[in-house]
Amino acid sequence: MGPGDSGRCRERISWGPPGVPRRTGLWLPPACPQRSFPGDCKSTDVQQKAPAASPRPEDVRGRLARALQRAVRHWGSRRARAAAAAEREEQSRARVEGALAGLRAELLEMHFQNHQLARTLLDLNMKMQQLKREYELEIASESQSPKDNDMNPE
Repeated sequence: MGPGDSGRCRERISWGPPGVPRRTGLWLPPACPQRSFPGDCKSTDVQQKAPAASPRPEDVRGRLARALQRAVRHWGSRRARAAAAAEREEQSRARVEGALAGLRAELLEMHFQNHQLARTLLDLNMKMQQLKREYELEIASESQSPKDNDMNPE
């Protein structure tokens, strides 16, 4: 790599023991930009010329550990999202059950009021029948009174 090379074009290299370059990560480094200034990136041959060191067991172990940690975080967050969704569903169910209980209580109250109104209506109907009979008896007695007076000369 010459003095004109840009840091963007360099391969990501982590230095282990002095003088032994090794690659880190499982990804390829970004390519040089398509639009560049003279002297910015001379060529991509530098990336191809970098020595490919074989991964050491410690590196592989570290990568696997990080991948496992990411997977655990992912599944943990998925479990947390599922638990939160279940909690929201439970709260929603509780609200619906509360609303239904309120409606049942209101319906029961309306049924009770309906029963009271029906009872009152029956009582009023009976009272009207009684008053009607009394009125008819009074009319009948008044109509019989003049006849009695005609038949009973005193």
